[in-house]
Amino acid sequence: MNSKDQRPQVFYTDAEFEAAFGAQAAAAVRMLSKYAEGVCRECGGECCRRIQCEFYSDLFPACPIFDYRPAKCRLYFCERILENKALSESEREILNQPAVELSQALRRGWGLGIFIEPPVKVGDKTWLTELGIDTEVDAVIALLGKGAIDAESARSVLLGLVMRCRRDV
Repeated sequence: MNSKDQRPQVFYTDAEFEAAFGAQAAAAVRMLSKYAEGVCRECGGECCRRIQCEFYSDLFPACPIFDYRPAKCRLYFCERILENKALSESEREILNQPAVELSQALRRGWGLGIFIEPPVKVGDKTWLTELGIDTEVDAVIALLGKGAIDAESARSVLLGLVMRCRRDV
């Protein structure tokens, strides 16, 4: 966090997520991600649509900002994964352990926003508005949808916006 404004990082690497939310939370996310790989390929991004991710387009083969995805995206798993019969009893216990570390992270000043971002809307403003990149993200997704740019070019521009936000924290 920047000590000047106490604003937490929004876009995390795996290591930053673990440092911010603890080893148990990171282990639980890694374990669920292992099961998500197969489910998500079949699903086609239902979670992304469900949380109204503004980076989402069905024209991307996968999340365009996956390596820097927000905590909400790392913590959100659909029922197809959570109810997976392949999860062992010990893995189910691992899922319950991160609550303590997440509670500690909240007490350190992250606030409840971590569970409501993205999406969070106040009137017509989104979490990307607060970051100052909403118009640019919308424009890239619109260009992609119209076929004016390809998925790799769109991904590159979106990653550039994410990197700008990371520098500004």
